[in-house]
Amino acid sequence: MRRSGIFTGGIVALILLAVVCIPRHLSSSSRPVAVGPASFYASFQQGGLVLHGSLPTERSKASILEQAHTLYAKTGIRVIDQVLVDKQVGAAAWVDNVPHFLPIFGMMVERGSIIIDGRSLVVTGQVRGSREKAEILQAVAPAIRAGLRIEDRVVVAPTTSSSSPVVPLSALQLLLNQVLAKSSIEFEPKSAVISTKGQAVLDQIIALLRRAPGTPIEIASHTDTVGEAEYNMQLSRRRAEAVKQYLTNHGLTNPFTTIGYGSTRPLSQGKQQPGLQRNERIELLM
Repeated sequence: MRRSGIFTGGIVALILLAVVCIPRHLSSSSRPVAVGPASFYASFQQGGLVLHGSLPTERSKASILEQAHTLYAKTGIRVIDQVLVDKQVGAAAWVDNVPHFLPIFGMMVERGSIIIDGRSLVVTGQVRGSREKAEILQAVAPAIRAGLRIEDRVVVAPTTSSSSPVVPLSALQLLLNQVLAKSSIEFEPKSAVISTKGQAVLDQIIALLRRAPGTPIEIASHTDTVGEAEYNMQLSRRRAEAVKQYLTNHGLTNPFTTIGYGSTRPLSQGKQQPGLQRNERIELLM
């Protein structure tokens, strides 16, 4: 009887343990996981093809990188991989089409960018004629079937006489970089209000951009690493829009694309003031 009582007590204890523990385990494993949209960006910067964004699988990333290396690395153009694989990112039908979009850069006089934010595909760049532009738009057309909206910011290079040559965009990009290296576009602290000093820098930039009317410009805004990541992301977006507004208010008609990177792409890992100031910046990219 004593052994039977001990055995029966053990059975009861196991049942109670199952009642207490199993529902907890099931409820924790069934909690919904936050899923964000996949994203992808490709642009030419300082002689290299920069790829970044967030993709759902290693396979999708590998396919894009393989195509990029096949097209450009063998011609001496660096392929800079900044693509992240994020398990929190949801599957997207357009991801498998990305390798087929990359050849469009070879059709451009000045290579632009591809931006996919999960809702739209923005393609920018400059081409020699209408035929090249039509070929580019045909190449990215599968994105529509994959649920994306196409934003066409491809421009045809203006024809000019020999007496007024077009300024090479590579030279103009260098001039822009030099201006921004000497004086950054400053804002009021934790604000999207451009400071007086920042407006003076933008006035110099406006004079340069008037030499390249119609050229697509990417306005990339970055913050320092102080504060919440989401707040910094929103602040960087508002600052990029403020710069765009200032440029258009002063008569520029270039197709502007604004991107806020927040604190995700720091130039310096330092926590002291000089490093933080270096990270907080506006970049203008052609």
